[in-house]
Amino acid sequence: MNRWGKRTGLRLGLALLLIGLCAGADYRLGGSVVPSFYNLTIDVLSNADEPTVFNGEVSIALQVVGTAEVRQITLHKDAIDIEECWLYNGSGDQVQPIDSSQLIYEEATQQLTVPLSQALANGAYTLGFKYTGKIRTDMAGLFSASYVEQDTGKTKWLAVTQMQRINARLVFPCFDEPAFKAQFQLQIVRPSGYEAISNTKLLYSSAESKDRFVDHFEVTPAMSTYLLAFIIAEYTARGNVSEFAVLTRPEFYNKTEFSFQVGQRVVAAYDELFQQPYASLGNDVLQYATSPRFPHNGMENWGLIIYSDDVLVKEPGYTDGWSDKEFTIRIIAHETSHMWFGDSVTFSWWSYFWLNEAFARYYEYFMAHQLYPEYRLDEQFVVRQMQLIFATDAVNSTQPMTSPEASIQTPSQIGYKFSSIAYAKGACIVRMWRNVMGANNFDTAIRNYLKQNHLGNTRPNDLFNHLIKNWPAAQYVNQEHFLSDFTEQVGYPMLIVNASRNNHVVYVEQQRFLLNRGDGSDPDLRYTVPITYATNLAPDFENLTPKIYHHKPVDLVELSFEEEAIDWIVLNLKQSNYYRVLYDKPLLDSLQVALSSSNHSGVPVENRAQIVDDLFNFARVGYIDYANVFEFMEYLSQDVDYVPWYATYQGLQFVAKRLPLNNLPNFKKYLSDITDAVFAKLGVTWSPDDTVLDVYNRNSLVGWLCRYQARDCNQLVADKFTNDFAKPSPDYRQTFYCAAARSESYKQVMQFYREETNPKERELLWAAASCTRSYLAHYQNEILADGSTVSQKTIALAQMYEQNPDLINSIFNMLAANITQLAEALDNDWSTTAVVISDLAEYFTTREQYQLLSNFYDTNHLLFGQSASVLSNALETVDQNVQWAEMRLDRLAYYLGKRNGGQQSAQVLVMLLALPMLLAWL
Repeated sequence: MNRWGKRTGLRLGLALLLIGLCAGADYRLGGSVVPSFYNLTIDVLSNADEPTVFNGEVSIALQVVGTAEVRQITLHKDAIDIEECWLYNGSGDQVQPIDSSQLIYEEATQQLTVPLSQALANGAYTLGFKYTGKIRTDMAGLFSASYVEQDTGKTKWLAVTQMQRINARLVFPCFDEPAFKAQFQLQIVRPSGYEAISNTKLLYSSAESKDRFVDHFEVTPAMSTYLLAFIIAEYTARGNVSEFAVLTRPEFYNKTEFSFQVGQRVVAAYDELFQQPYASLGNDVLQYATSPRFPHNGMENWGLIIYSDDVLVKEPGYTDGWSDKEFTIRIIAHETSHMWFGDSVTFSWWSYFWLNEAFARYYEYFMAHQLYPEYRLDEQFVVRQMQLIFATDAVNSTQPMTSPEASIQTPSQIGYKFSSIAYAKGACIVRMWRNVMGANNFDTAIRNYLKQNHLGNTRPNDLFNHLIKNWPAAQYVNQEHFLSDFTEQVGYPMLIVNASRNNHVVYVEQQRFLLNRGDGSDPDLRYTVPITYATNLAPDFENLTPKIYHHKPVDLVELSFEEEAIDWIVLNLKQSNYYRVLYDKPLLDSLQVALSSSNHSGVPVENRAQIVDDLFNFARVGYIDYANVFEFMEYLSQDVDYVPWYATYQGLQFVAKRLPLNNLPNFKKYLSDITDAVFAKLGVTWSPDDTVLDVYNRNSLVGWLCRYQARDCNQLVADKFTNDFAKPSPDYRQTFYCAAARSESYKQVMQFYREETNPKERELLWAAASCTRSYLAHYQNEILADGSTVSQKTIALAQMYEQNPDLINSIFNMLAANITQLAEALDNDWSTTAVVISDLAEYFTTREQYQLLSNFYDTNHLLFGQSASVLSNALETVDQNVQWAEMRLDRLAYYLGKRNGGQQSAQVLVMLLALPMLLAWL
């Protein structure tokens, strides 16, 4: 018996690896041999002495095509040992005997080559293998998971698959590229007491022996290898396993009703939207299954979507709050959309990965919004997707949505495409296209695209052709440029807006927005930009059709208001399009007046959030000053909506982290003032009248006010906790308990922690208790003690200073006073200890704090060994942060001091604010 992975295969693999490195390895398979059908048998737990080994047998129906001579067949395999190999022709006759020891394996490309003694003619063949593999622990290929059964305390084992990205080759020899679609017939051989589930219906089970059975499944539709899936477990189904069902362990049955209902609604909605019902795609059954261990929230295997337990299982009182349910709704909407985008219609190569994920992320929000409008996910999309991805897409390490195929070849290059650009930016671009085209035109284009390419593979142009065919005739734009500018180019523009002639004319210029113009990014990229706007004269924020496009060769676009001058203008309605907007100072001032007026002059929450987020980012790079941003945000004292406040907190997070300690009292006063209206509405106590976004907004509001000791927030929470205690909702619990722990209620929060049995609730309570201002006692009694894990200790340390920023020097000095003691508490792991100090130093903002860290390094760095480099890097980071704060925040400090009754000279303040903005552009 000759098994690969031993001496012969190793010698060949090393030799071929060296050849590949010298000559440039070819990671792509050729197209002269095409698979059409896999008959696959997987046998698990057949040997009690080797429970992690599985046996496999696969027969692959092949078609030889084209005119090139075929003298070898090359496919993929990884970490499986081939024992037998055979090749038959279409008549079932052996083509030639194949000695498995003559197979050639190239480790670098994970390619297995079957050499042939004579060329194959065009026609049908069957290539087969017997092999063994490992049930893995790294959540790739076929891996193991376990859970403890609640009633019996027994450990239950299950086997789960995760084939994406290129892990099908870990389970069986195959043509593991997305374009090689084929049908699969699967048989699972398993012990009595277990059941198998897979992509398709279970046809029947047959007895192999007294205690072993074979589960036979229906043939799948033609699909890519990465979508094959199966689970071997002791699971119970909610629903009909021949149609739609949720499968999980029996004790979870009563906790999956919500996810089951969501799934039913989502499938019906997609059936209607795409006008190509799921059942018509080629697979009758759709199953949602959970796993206690899984590398993602969910995986879109056709007919068997596998989720982590947390997605589908709602624990009453623990994981059934608004945010928990929103999470479930979004992930189900996301993964189910893949049955159309990804499974039925699949990208032809990984360089076009966004063709799957951009649509899935888009529908994750907008289909979920259609079905559950109370979450207002259409509004949340702007702050949680677009404004989030803007930061990633504004640096040199970003990537285009579409990469050239030749640049995506190796496993690491394929992994590179699994980035937030494919997901979040892709969803933003899809949303922009839909709003530019109009819903009806866009939906028609998508339906035609899905219908024409059913069971096929596509490239971006296949999608673009349908978008262009359905483009509204009234819009003058080069559609090819518009579509490719945001998919083949990196980054995004900012529009610079200036008014002249007493606000009768507005000029618009575009530049690429970069967080660091010196990081090597190309600052000269330009884009085809759709421009939408509203003014006080025409405050229509619902019409998202572009009024004009800023074409790439054009320097300036002119918007004319000849009949009557405008008071204010807002560009990029509802932040529908993928760019930022920088207004000149007079326009910005007029916008603040508009937002401070009744009903914010009709400006919607998306645009209020856009303006706030843009201002913070423009200040970060020096286009405007933070003092101007904070002055503008005074309007928030009249704003109670979650979405603009979400953007505000995101912006404040970066600035507040950099504020020197002596500025915190003025920042506290500022924070108290601008939260007037929202605090009056929400307070610290929950109400049955709360909307979903009220719940979210209060959570953030109380978190910020209590962290900075504003508005007696901590005392109000402590009073509620002590005098009128009721268990908060899961959404609010950590924030509420964290605030309570800053008072004498700390002991009670710790008591809750000690008595709690739910693991996730214990984690929450531990983090909340660590917000205490009695940091020395918590450190000595809890962190230095043996009762908590290293992970808990690092969480607690971070919570202490992050949630009490005014105490950071004291906490650092406490740790530094006996750093060996801390290292011992962290299992003598000096690497972890270095990370703890480095993370804390991220919050250092002054030269004095830099000196504290420098002195600590000089005294202790030898104790850290190689991890001392973490501390030296932290010193460099603190120095850079201090320099940034000195350059960007001085005028903000004066502004906060002056507005809060400080003694700074008004004349000095005016002079500082009037310094030429050119200094900030350097």
